[in-house]
Amino acid sequence: MKGLLLKEFYNLRMVFVVYFLVVLLLCIIAFTDGNVINEPNSDGVLPTIEEMNRTGIYLLMPLMFIGGFYPGNMLVSSYSFDEKSHWTPFILSVGVRKSKVLLSKVLIHLIATFILFIPFLISLFVLDASFNLSIYIGLIFTFLASCLFSGSMSLFMCSAIGSSKALVLSSIFSFITTLIPMGIILIPTIMEGMMGNLWIFGLINFLVFGIGMYVLFYFLALLMFKKRDF
Repeated sequence: MKGLLLKEFYNLRMVFVVYFLVVLLLCIIAFTDGNVINEPNSDGVLPTIEEMNRTGIYLLMPLMFIGGFYPGNMLVSSYSFDEKSHWTPFILSVGVRKSKVLLSKVLIHLIATFILFIPFLISLFVLDASFNLSIYIGLIFTFLASCLFSGSMSLFMCSAIGSSKALVLSSIFSFITTLIPMGIILIPTIMEGMMGNLWIFGLINFLVFGIGMYVLFYFLALLMFKKRDF
């Protein structure tokens, strides 16, 4: 497994760097734009605490989308590298099981999610918004749910039909599955007086679209991957 992970890091090292820099840039933008949270409106009236929180969450949305979409897209790049170099038939010929190959993909995706989670967490805590514990928990759970849900779809599509055939489809489904948890977390943001329950929506996101869907699509991906003839 260590060798498989080192191979993934070697192939994806530049992808890691580019993705991390993009997320870091979005963190800087969110931080520098944080002063709009406390700015008065055209009538000179300061926004309420709930309006400040809502603005802060909206500023984090692009970062949450990119952070959620990139780890899944990274899986597509990993499968693509393997197919171009005919790596999978070679590694299977020396006795490595298909389940172990697939597990290495899962681990590299989880590592990528953790790496991109760090700048998101920093941006979340330095943003000039009066977030309470419920909002922090809700946004953190939603970010992780977006990463896992998007990655599970890419894992399934690439394992079932290969990256070359699934390139467009997996990108579309990863895009959609990244937006679904974000759409759910926006429900209490739009509704007045619901901001304090943000953690509930975040927990639902994490349990259903994060853990639940990831486990489901992992076993589906394993089933399809074992059936493929390399």
